Amino acid sequence: MMMRTLAAALAFSALSVLALLLTHTGAWAAGATDPATFRLTPALLDRMDQVAAELKHLPQQDDDGDDAHSVEDIARKLDAHPQVRAALARQNLSSREYATAMLAALQAGILLAMDKAPGAKNTQAFTPAQLANVEVLRARQKGRP
Repeated sequence: MMMRTLAAALAFSALSVLALLLTHTGAWAAGATDPATFRLTPALLDRMDQVAAELKHLPQQDDDGDDAHSVEDIARKLDAHPQVRAALARQNLSSREYATAMLAALQAGILLAMDKAPGAKNTQAFTPAQLANVEVLRARQKGRP
């Protein structure tokens, strides 16, 4: 369950910067991939699911208390685990791509949840990629029981 622990730790860190991601896309270092402009695809989400399935047998590890604040920070945390690096490589994913996609999926999931709330139709503050990612997740949700 190392992946779940990693995902939980990274999700907590991601939530701390989510407000910045949704409103200040310049919060990322120059040259960094921005989750607010990253486009998810069903195939990419399937590959991410494969990574998670492959790593679910690993033992949980305690959080080291070092919060990740950027895609690069998250990628470094992923790269620190040989099993994670290997699982990502088998799915032809870099740690940076995985971290960016994970944050983009987190944003889209939150936006999808907000979309179900009354009065949540104001989408002008969101990027076209974020709105497209919501549709990818919505379609994915409909395709699963």
